[in-house]
Amino acid sequence: MAGAEITLNRKSHLPYFNKMKILFVIILPFVLCICWLLRVKGFDRRLLLPLNPRLHDPRRATEAKVNEILQALKRHIPTVNQTQLELTSSGAHSLVTLMNPKENYCVGEIVSVRVEMNDYQGKPKTYGGDFFLARIHSPELQAGAAGVLEDFNNGTYRVNFTLFWPGSVKVSVLLIHSSEVVSMLSRAKEYCNNKFIFTGTFHNSTLQETSICDIHLSTNETVCEFKDKGNQESFSCFKPKTLPCETLHYTTSRNGKASCLTDVENDLLKRSTVGVTIQNNFKDITVVTCKDRVPQAAGKCELGMSSPIPSGFFHSDRWSSSYCRMSSFQNVNDMNQCLQGKQFYLRGDSTMRQWVEYSTFKLNELKYTGKTETHAPKLAVDKTRNITMSWKMHGFPCISYSPCFMDGGIYIVEELDRLAGRENTVVAISVGQHLRPFNLKFYVTRMMNIKQAVARLLQRSPSTRVFVKSENTRELSSEMIWASDWHGHLQNLALREVFRGVKVGFIDAWDMTVAANSFSIHPNRNIIHNQIALFLSYLCGPSV
Repeated sequence: MAGAEITLNRKSHLPYFNKMKILFVIILPFVLCICWLLRVKGFDRRLLLPLNPRLHDPRRATEAKVNEILQALKRHIPTVNQTQLELTSSGAHSLVTLMNPKENYCVGEIVSVRVEMNDYQGKPKTYGGDFFLARIHSPELQAGAAGVLEDFNNGTYRVNFTLFWPGSVKVSVLLIHSSEVVSMLSRAKEYCNNKFIFTGTFHNSTLQETSICDIHLSTNETVCEFKDKGNQESFSCFKPKTLPCETLHYTTSRNGKASCLTDVENDLLKRSTVGVTIQNNFKDITVVTCKDRVPQAAGKCELGMSSPIPSGFFHSDRWSSSYCRMSSFQNVNDMNQCLQGKQFYLRGDSTMRQWVEYSTFKLNELKYTGKTETHAPKLAVDKTRNITMSWKMHGFPCISYSPCFMDGGIYIVEELDRLAGRENTVVAISVGQHLRPFNLKFYVTRMMNIKQAVARLLQRSPSTRVFVKSENTRELSSEMIWASDWHGHLQNLALREVFRGVKVGFIDAWDMTVAANSFSIHPNRNIIHNQIALFLSYLCGPSV
């Protein structure tokens, strides 16, 4: 019986041994192969995404990227809760010191200054987060360049300046906001609602009605929702009594009465504390051309190249890029030749509209067709040279007492998805000023959606050229709670992160306006020309 039991046991284990053989001979090598592939540099893990539909969800991926960018931006936002003016940063009581001073500096060198911040009692600050705008300039040479700031988070800062030109050079550091105000503005940006009251005007051939609108309406009443294709963004209006939602013609806005700031916090935002010059303890520096330090020649301006900070400098009121070789395009014939045969789609706010306004001013044959209202879509045509240049507002929200017309589309994403694109199609986008009042996630989500639409456009038409223009500085007399350049600075940092690695041309309007000491929401014509000159240098610049 014992022998029989042994025989039976052996037979019962045969299937088990066969399974183990299959595991070791077939399945295990396959698993090891997959593991090896996953470790190989360059293996595209996205090939595995269809195995997990949740990972392949574009909306989830966008949300994850938005949160990643927001998390990265947190380190730029101080968290200070101090409203006693005497204990806040004072530009008048602080000092700028030249580091490692010497008699002469060479063109191409980097000179550094130390900023030591004190409060209104003259006591040193012990934490960072102050917001500065710094530049070097030579007024007699009409020259200027922005500086790069480093915060040591202990009340001291370093600002580095690249010396781009020879001559006597001044250093200027402005305290735009103390860290206490920056913290307050950041909280207001996230949580303070009702900064504006939007009104939508609906009409048909016989009837006109208005209603209150906003990016979000908390109500049980019937509303008209104007969504983008992905339904991640929307703008709503209370439905008019009679007219349908699709009859919305334009929106206007006015300042809201509600504020989440206390009277003490509002006192910190007084004009006298905004844009204060910090005193230097040194004279102007002397810069000379040195034989042993010859700046390297910049290469051709190409889409996708990163834009460093500083991205260039003004000299004789002309902008020179620090990373690629520009043409000045001062000559009308040069501009016309570059524009010839191309269709330009300019989308964004009024600073983008300035491009078409300047182009029609500069070029006699490029003429408007259609409406002339400020925020109405604009189309300029030069029939002889086959040039078309159109501008449209970026959509909701539009902050303006004047009507913002919704003709021809609402969101840039929808416009880009309708665009076929081709070699002579050029797109330029600038979004920011109208989004400063709203929370940062709203802005980053909008730009992520635009980025994805740009990617889809370039996928179906790789020869289409796309440009992104950053925000510029604006008036120091603006309503700081929503229009402060601190909001613009944060959004520009976010913009760089969103479009990092994307094959677009970057026009750093912020850098230009800081270098030019321009505090105007609509920079002067010379600055606009230099923006366009950089833009055209990507399209038709020197090949070096």
